Amino acid sequence: MKIVILDGLALFQQDISRTSLSAYGVVDFYEKTHEDDISLRDPSATVLVTNKCLVNEKALSHFTQLKLVLVAATGYNSVDIQACKDRGIQVSNVPAYGTYSVAQHTLALLLAWCNRVELHNQSVQAGEWSKNDWSYSLSPLTELADKKLGIIGMGNIGQCFANMAESLGMQVYYHHTRDLHLKNKIYLSKKELAQTCDVISLHCPLNPQTDQLINAEFLAWMPPHAILINSSRGGLVDSLALAKALQEKQIAAALLDVLDQEPPNSHHPLLGIRNAYITPHNAWLSFEARTRVIQSLITTLAGFLAGKAINQVN
Repeated sequence: MKIVILDGLALFQQDISRTSLSAYGVVDFYEKTHEDDISLRDPSATVLVTNKCLVNEKALSHFTQLKLVLVAATGYNSVDIQACKDRGIQVSNVPAYGTYSVAQHTLALLLAWCNRVELHNQSVQAGEWSKNDWSYSLSPLTELADKKLGIIGMGNIGQCFANMAESLGMQVYYHHTRDLHLKNKIYLSKKELAQTCDVISLHCPLNPQTDQLINAEFLAWMPPHAILINSSRGGLVDSLALAKALQEKQIAAALLDVLDQEPPNSHHPLLGIRNAYITPHNAWLSFEARTRVIQSLITTLAGFLAGKAINQVN
């Protein structure tokens, strides 16, 4: 069996063996595959492993022997699910592998804004404390206790982050497809959430209903001191509207691990804005989370060979 890993650079890096799937077939490993490179990959592949590389009609027409697409992520919008189904190709994802890692990174973004640890470390290392008083601050510091956190999307990651925030004394509000009647957490409409909360964090999937969920109207509902966090999908946010809101101080800050274009070009509207804190889509990148992804791929592949569909999304 031929297994083609289309874009394994981020997943495997230097700390996880690239031969993890070799027990199940001959593996062709590629760090990256652009759309124009598809024709250069072995068309006899039975299994494709992809994260962001598109498996669309063009790819499916090339891989004529394909039986299984393994998505090394929870979101599977990179794969044409219906086209695969029409061809009898199983598509399986990796659910819930990065719950704690992504929630932890979300909290790290929030704490970085509230405590400015790196700013003050740089100040001390530059010798500024030696010339200052015994205690000083280069920026206002914020306590999170009694602040209102609004979460959009109360799945595994949303609930994990909510629990972390509650441990810091925050009151959690949320918007979801329905009221989940969660203990000590208050369900609000999208507009009520925007108007009520000091911090809003996005943890919902990207689909036609959530595409550019955070738009000019939503941002106008938020109070000027409010903070927006997105560690989910870049397409949830209208980047131009957010850039305008930040520049005009309509909201205090945006803390982002994802953008609508990844990697962004040098002219992306959110680059260079003082109150936009951006990390390079690495909330999921912990060794522990990536190890779980690999193990899930192995389990699904073994199940496929035994005639059992695991984590199938189509």
